Amino acid sequence: MLHLASSLVVLLLAVGLWFRHRRPQLHLRLMISAFVVDLLLVLYIEISRHAVEKVVARVSPLLWFHAGVSVGVLLCYVAMILLGRGVLAGQGDARKWHFAVGMTFVTLRSLNYVTSYMVT
Repeated sequence: MLHLASSLVVLLLAVGLWFRHRRPQLHLRLMISAFVVDLLLVLYIEISRHAVEKVVARVSPLLWFHAGVSVGVLLCYVAMILLGRGVLAGQGDARKWHFAVGMTFVTLRSLNYVTSYMVT
């Protein structure tokens, strides 16, 4: 169930990236949808599995890596939303930074997706 939800997020992100130039409003909606689903997924994992306590209690480098990447993904989501608002407002530098943070985000979210299968 959790991997299916995570796969849905990856699909939303991939389709959102595909439409970034073709249909910017669809890109915006898909990316916000991915963020909401991802955030709900993180909250569900924390509430149902007490993920933070498990990470703190276990000395597993892979689990710590996955948790760190997951936090990085959430921080990138916030940065992407803020920078995306700047892009929509026509701020010149915002587009450059949105793209740069976006590449970091895609890398981190990919690592998150792969390691999620390894830590469960």
